[in-house]
Amino acid sequence: MPGRTDPISAHARVLGADAGTLAECAERLRRIAARFRAHDAAPPWLYATLDEHITACVAASADLADAAVRLEEYAEAARRPGSRNAHDPARRGGAPG
Repeated sequence: MPGRTDPISAHARVLGADAGTLAECAERLRRIAARFRAHDAAPPWLYATLDEHITACVAASADLADAAVRLEEYAEAARRPGSRNAHDPARRGGAPG
């Protein structure tokens, strides 16, 4: 049906948007850390904490972006005529993980 979006693709877009939000968060944290460093305005433990959160945001962003791509691939496979089982781990070389 033209103009209709399946729920799986909609979820994939949400995951993709969330990945972008996390990437933006990592960039904001980098700017904050740089300002603190420029003015030597924070205790050393704060830099370690900021770095940990930046790393977590970057990793989560990459994971969600990958999940969005995989979910959209799943949705596309499910839309193919005659598709019985769109989720075939063997098709990707093994189970997702």
